[in-house]
Amino acid sequence: MPTSPAPRRTQAQRRDATIARLLDATVACLATKGYAATSTAAVCAEAGVSQGALFRHFPTRQALLVATADHVAETSVNAFREAVGDDVATVEGVTHALAHLRTVVLSPTHQTWRELLVAARSDAELREALRPARMAFQDRMLEAATELWGGLLPPEDLPAVLSIVVNVLDGLAFSALDPDPAAPPGRTVERALALLAQMIVDHQSQETR
Repeated sequence: MPTSPAPRRTQAQRRDATIARLLDATVACLATKGYAATSTAAVCAEAGVSQGALFRHFPTRQALLVATADHVAETSVNAFREAVGDDVATVEGVTHALAHLRTVVLSPTHQTWRELLVAARSDAELREALRPARMAFQDRMLEAATELWGGLLPPEDLPAVLSIVVNVLDGLAFSALDPDPAAPPGRTVERALALLAQMIVDHQSQETR
């Protein structure tokens, strides 16, 4: 019996699929080639899309990069939600959650976010264009942290604790490029995560007394 042909995609579906391919291709280019070499031509070659199609959706390279930053932020927050556990009352539980979060931070997808932020340090126009995406990223992370841990930390302290966690993990991501030669492999990172976990658990204990 002959099979019926697959239904044709709507124009909106084709548009969304093209945008998704372009965003994924931009992530791949930023992760493997770096900011400077992530041209629209490189992205189109990676995505298998013409430059005409790219510019129909993103009028400039900067618009594409900003959209990619927002896409990566959403992906990272979803990964954050999946990585953290319910046990945030013990050092072992928090250390385990931080180790999973470090994996998210070290992922090629999240690496593209750091690549854009480093580039924005010397590019005022890019820095300003990324500002809304940065603010949205922070808001999404805080919302996720509030949903997961809001009952365990005072609301006024949660943003500060989240900021400490994010900055420590980003710092460890950069230090992975230049590890301490005197430390056994992984030992420094494991100790750093354990100390951070101890700080968070101690803070919770003080607040509940």
